Amino acid sequence: MSDQPNQVDAIVIGAGSGGLTVAVGLSQFGKSVVMIEKADVGGDCTNVGCIPSKSLLHHSAHQEGRPGAEILAKVRERRDYLRDHETEEFGAKEGIDLQFGTARLVSPQRVSVTRPDGVVDVYEAKNVIVATGSHARRLPIEGLPADRYLTNEELFEQKTVPQKLVIVGAGPIGIEMATAFRRLGTNVVVLDAAPRILPLYLPEASAVVQRSLEAAGVDVRAGVVAKSFDGSTNTLHVGPLDGLAADKIDDVDRVLMAVGRVPNSADIGLEEIGIEMDRGRIVIDAKGKTSVDGVWACGDVTTEGATTHAANAWGRRIIKHILAPVAPAGERPLHPAVTFSDPEAATIGDQPEVVPTDVRRIVVDYSSADRSFTDEVIDGVIIVDVRRFRGTVLGATIVGPRSGELISVFSLAMKNDIRFNKWYGTVWPYPSYADALGKAVDVYMGEALPNIHKEFAAWAGGKIKRLIK
Repeated sequence: MSDQPNQVDAIVIGAGSGGLTVAVGLSQFGKSVVMIEKADVGGDCTNVGCIPSKSLLHHSAHQEGRPGAEILAKVRERRDYLRDHETEEFGAKEGIDLQFGTARLVSPQRVSVTRPDGVVDVYEAKNVIVATGSHARRLPIEGLPADRYLTNEELFEQKTVPQKLVIVGAGPIGIEMATAFRRLGTNVVVLDAAPRILPLYLPEASAVVQRSLEAAGVDVRAGVVAKSFDGSTNTLHVGPLDGLAADKIDDVDRVLMAVGRVPNSADIGLEEIGIEMDRGRIVIDAKGKTSVDGVWACGDVTTEGATTHAANAWGRRIIKHILAPVAPAGERPLHPAVTFSDPEAATIGDQPEVVPTDVRRIVVDYSSADRSFTDEVIDGVIIVDVRRFRGTVLGATIVGPRSGELISVFSLAMKNDIRFNKWYGTVWPYPSYADALGKAVDVYMGEALPNIHKEFAAWAGGKIKRLIK
């Protein structure tokens, strides 16, 4: 270990999405940055998350008779190409010193790095950014051999396509992989302890996705969890979360565990220097600062968002406030969420199942758009929540083709307070899926304008209730 620490302007721990955003941004403003990565550049997203999963969805949708094993190999090839490209690109970027090793905070401004050969270096900086990401949660299943147990970290390394795959967890990861592997010919069973799939979406949205999965041949079982595995018969015993095994699934080849993420916050010195934590995640303020001066955090390791775009958004906030410390924080960014199923499901904002009295909920049949007719889309929905009288967009959910693109319109409108009535008169290209958004605006105007006095009364009553709270 060197007696004198290496002095830099910033230390970034983790070369995933958030860490790369911060490192590149600060280096562009002339700051010297050391970026420390324990495993592979690109983090979870590039190596075992967004990139291989979306590549698999793409290639499985355009299979054209190719064997599933060939598609899995192509996914790995594309993933490895991007990882190698990012490693080379960021390793050569001016102002960034990319180092591989295990980092640990020894003080708020000092980080030790243990390299693979055992050599320890120490870096010191005014600003330290923790962006260590997360890893898959692994729930035990009694009797299930290790070689049949998968998470996203092992899934894309499979050389053959399983004949029968049980997916435990019906969140975005589970539903996306059910979509992809069913296309490859796998018999897929999806289990979830919740009473419906995609429980963070509105029930109407979950129902559309479930109908599509079942029409494709996926066996969806809500309110059910894996209990135990019998290796002599390859049988997975399942049942309700709080009860005994009541059913079984025969001839199971693999079980994919997709039940959430665990932050990579252990053993890096966070608690020792006084960082405030919440169930293993770093608590940050609206600027991205932790409870310790000079230490920042973004991405899955924090309490704010668990997506690549959330990590990027918070990374940009950190750059801004390191460069301009007195700049106001502003509101926390809105994070749209997308599940790349077939059809896609996207949502943003707050949409409770029970609609408040001062909120008008607009529901449009996505399949009613003319582009849906030409493309034979038979199921889908757009749900928009708008504050009565004022027209402020509070949240939106879209289930249908290109929902992941269309939700960005709401993201932009909500960030800039472009009220729904202002959307009226917007020219949407025809025939496009975006034209369905115009239908939602037409429905809103048709319902709200003739009842403007009632809209005002509902808005005023809601405002009084909010002020009382």
